[in-house]
Amino acid sequence: MAVRRAVVGWAAALVVSGGLLALPLVALAATSSVNIQNSAFAPATTTVRVGDTVTWTNRDAFSHTSTSDTGTWDTGVIRAGAASSFTFTVAGTFAYHCAIHAFMHGTIVVQAATTPQPTAPPTAPPTPVRTVPPTIAPTSPPTTAPTEAPTAQATTAAPSPTAAPASAPAETSSPSPSTVAAQPTPAPTGGGVAPLVIGAALLAVVALGAIAFFLARRP
Repeated sequence: MAVRRAVVGWAAALVVSGGLLALPLVALAATSSVNIQNSAFAPATTTVRVGDTVTWTNRDAFSHTSTSDTGTWDTGVIRAGAASSFTFTVAGTFAYHCAIHAFMHGTIVVQAATTPQPTAPPTAPPTPVRTVPPTIAPTSPPTTAPTEAPTAQATTAAPSPTAAPASAPAETSSPSPSTVAAQPTPAPTGGGVAPLVIGAALLAVVALGAIAFFLARRP
């Protein structure tokens, strides 16, 4: 029993596999129709691919045939309202006619089956690139050059002229025969020294002022 079940299972698997393998061929195959009407094939030229089937349907009230000029196929007599088919397995151009009515002609063009191109897998959308805005370097405010504080120039006090000490009055007594006391006369003071000292002091003040002005103008 177990062996029989295994055999049945393998047989079913082979049948299913064969059906799946034949499915693409069935899906790719097509059927084209040709009408036989008014003693003519319509359309007169039919284009199919390898593996396609052509079906001739008789629309007239009398019989016709579809017979290859080279003997590739022959449908035999197709009675009124009946149809007959033929599957083309070789590429080429095939002329045919009606064996009952020799003036009726048609052509079947069989093109080679093309292998379907594999569809490319969907491409992933490009990853958006995040653009970072440029960073602007902070500009430091302009620094003002420190201004030097004017240094107070020490003004040297000009020495005040000192009055030359006046010489003490010398009392001269002149002997006189008289008993009257001699009157003391003050000695004259040195009047030439004081103007020189004052001039020197003025020159020193002017010189110090010029030096202070020059230092103040110097950057």
